[in-house]
Amino acid sequence: MFTFYNLKKKLKSFRIKTFFILILIIYIIYIFREQLFINSPCSHLYNINSFSTCALSKNICNITILFDSYIAYRNCVIKYSSTQSDYVIFDAVNGLGNRILGLISVTTYALITNRVLLINWQPGDNHPVYFDDLFLPLSSFEKKIPYQYSLSRLTSLIKNRWINDIELNRYNSKIPQDWAFYFDREILCNKKLYNQSWFQKIGFYILNLFHRHVKWIRTDQYFIPLLTRNEQMRQNFVKIFQNGQVFVELARRLLKPVSKVNLIIEDFQKQYNFEKKNITIGVHMRSWSSNMIEYIEPFQKCIEHVIQNVTRSSKEEMKIYLYIISNTPQRRQKLENQLSKMYKNLEILKAFEPPKNSNVVEKMQYTLAELLILSKMHHLIITSKSTFGMVAQGLAGKGAWIVRQGAINEGQSIKSNLCQWESTSEPEYQIKGSFRDNDSCSQHGTFLPSIGERTIL
Repeated sequence: MFTFYNLKKKLKSFRIKTFFILILIIYIIYIFREQLFINSPCSHLYNINSFSTCALSKNICNITILFDSYIAYRNCVIKYSSTQSDYVIFDAVNGLGNRILGLISVTTYALITNRVLLINWQPGDNHPVYFDDLFLPLSSFEKKIPYQYSLSRLTSLIKNRWINDIELNRYNSKIPQDWAFYFDREILCNKKLYNQSWFQKIGFYILNLFHRHVKWIRTDQYFIPLLTRNEQMRQNFVKIFQNGQVFVELARRLLKPVSKVNLIIEDFQKQYNFEKKNITIGVHMRSWSSNMIEYIEPFQKCIEHVIQNVTRSSKEEMKIYLYIISNTPQRRQKLENQLSKMYKNLEILKAFEPPKNSNVVEKMQYTLAELLILSKMHHLIITSKSTFGMVAQGLAGKGAWIVRQGAINEGQSIKSNLCQWESTSEPEYQIKGSFRDNDSCSQHGTFLPSIGERTIL
């Protein structure tokens, strides 16, 4: 028998359903409002499909064409101060090498996701200068970074921390807890989404409402290998970047040194006007502990090995130039003295030192010049855990010899003959075996890179 109570109950149920349907419609309109209502004056220059379109194009399309289109789009968006465009802000942390690794990674992410790159590179940690103290701006239309503690940044950090905690606790994932960024699942996992509770999904939806247009990525990691977990994306990378050289291709376009840095490099090249046929060997030796300052054997053995290797086929004695960078001058001097006694045809290339009255900006400009000069050497020998050496190798676009000496094992016994060749120039900044190139993400977590020894190929 139909009663007033039943009618009231049905009306209440109807209102609840209607309320949730309206919320859903509002959310859908919010997500797709740009496509429905907004016609961006810049969208014809670069869009969400540009990366894959370039890779699949039957016409000539490479990273030069793609990047030029992206910069034109970026300039357009910043010029018109578009509030509807999607942005990604690179939040730089740690030292110079770490910051460059992170910047190249976030730039690649911006190219794939059609986000306008903004660089929040401020003094802090082990780095005392701003981005424009070392490099030219990407364009003349640079946008001022939103306030560091803006709502968009805070919601982004909350979301990132939440995801990290969920995956660490539920799936025993290898995501380091200090990472504060979130990768799009579609890129990482071939569109396989992780199982999440309704509470977690609603939480992410609400956070997306606040910061969908601005994503903060605070990282010093070179996470490019993660972006190739998706099979289609991996093929796109192969077609756009020649021989998989992502780092060097983007670094050449992004990192334009200021005039002072270029002058330091030019002065160095004028002083050492060595011929192309001569051998140049660049060495970067990093010390983490004071008790290792006198210990040069691993680097000495590696240099001897490289000299023997590169002069083996020569019938004549060739001139060898050696360029050594070290954060401990005593260690470098001891190594140089030892090698000078051993080889008569060896000349030491002295790195230019900043004047004694230099300020922090000038000192960092000399450091950047050292890094760029190191990358110009014919043969590289670098320390396994130093990002400075990794960046030099990435800029050089070629393999290097790796001396396994790092913060963890430096105080322990080190094998003096451990000098291994790494064929790839792509920076490897992860625990050996933690990344599987052909793996796709499962629903029970994924292996993500973390700071560790270099992967020797």
